Amino acid sequence: MPERELRQALAKGVAGGAATAAVLLLWADDEAVFLEAAGAAEPDTVFDLASLTKPLAGAPLALELERRGTLGWDQGLYDLWGQAVPEEKDDITVERLLTHAGGFPAYQPYFQALEQQPPELRRALLRSMLMNEPLIHAPGSRALYSDLGYLTLGLLLEQGFAQGLDESLAELYARLGVAGPRYLPLDRPPAWPLERIAPCGPLPGRPEIHGQVEDENCYALGGLAAHAGLFGSASMVATVMDALCRDPEAACLFERDAATPGSGRTPGFDTPGGPDSLAGDNAPAGTVGHLGFTGCSLWWHPASNRGVVLLTNRVALGRGNDRLNPLRRELHHLAWQLLGEAS
Repeated sequence: MPERELRQALAKGVAGGAATAAVLLLWADDEAVFLEAAGAAEPDTVFDLASLTKPLAGAPLALELERRGTLGWDQGLYDLWGQAVPEEKDDITVERLLTHAGGFPAYQPYFQALEQQPPELRRALLRSMLMNEPLIHAPGSRALYSDLGYLTLGLLLEQGFAQGLDESLAELYARLGVAGPRYLPLDRPPAWPLERIAPCGPLPGRPEIHGQVEDENCYALGGLAAHAGLFGSASMVATVMDALCRDPEAACLFERDAATPGSGRTPGFDTPGGPDSLAGDNAPAGTVGHLGFTGCSLWWHPASNRGVVLLTNRVALGRGNDRLNPLRRELHHLAWQLLGEAS
C-alpha cells in the first residue's frame, strides 16, 4: 500500500541523513488524507519555510494589493519609485518580479552591507543596492529564479500596505479564514515554543539558529521579506493552498507565464520540469509548487485542490547536505499514486 511505503520511505530517508526532522502531508477532498512525522518531529512541528514564502506570502500579498487598486501588476518600477530607478530597470513590472522575469541575478549577499547599518536604515540601503545591481538580461526576455526580484517585491509590498509584511499577511489570512504560517520578526519572541520549532544548522556568527529565519538577507531585514521568513506546519501550508484554490480571483497565481519565452513559472510558483522533477515523475498536468532551501517542498494540483507538503530541516545537517532530493522524488511519486487512488 502507498501509505505503508510512504511511511517507510520517510523514516528511512530521515534515518539516512536527509534531515533530522520531517513531516509529510497529503491533501485531498478538503482535508488531510495522510500525515506522518519522522525523526525529531511531530505532525504539528513548525519549520522554517524558506522560499515557500514566495508563493504563500509574496504572491498572495501582491494579488491583494492589486485587488485594492493599490499596486497594479503592470506598473513598472519607474512609476512606483521615480527617478531612483535607472533606465535599464524601467521595464521591470510587478508581474515580472512575481514570475522571476525582472532580469535580476539569482542572489547577492546583501546582508554583509546591511548588517553594518542600524535596522531603521537597512531598507533604504537595500533599495539603493537593488537599483544599482546590474541586470543579467533584459526584463521580460527570460525567466531566471531570483531572490533579488522578490526582495524588490517585498519593498513594494511594504510601501503598498504601509505596514510590516507580518501584519499584512495576518490580515490576508484572516480574510481567507485560515490560520496560516507566520513571520517571526526578530524583535519579538517566537510565536511558538522553541520545542515546537525544528532547528536549523549553524552559520558564521550564528551558532544556534532556532526560531529565527535561516536566510541571511531576510535575517538582516529583521525576519521580514517576500522571498523568505515564513514559519509554519504542514497543515498550515495546506490550508492556505486550499483557501487559494477556493478563491476564484486567486486562479491567476496558478497560470503559467505565457509572456516570457521559455518560462515555467507562474506568479509565485514553479511547475514540474520533466521526468526528473523533484515534484515526482507522475505529477499531474497543471501542478504548481515550490521548493525551500531549508528542505521544504510544496506541490499542488489546483484544478482538483489536491497536493503534497513535505517539510524538513535539511540544513540542520549543514547547507551542503544533499541527501534530500532523491527522497523528495520518491515521496512525491508515491504521494501522487495515493492521491490518484483517493479520487
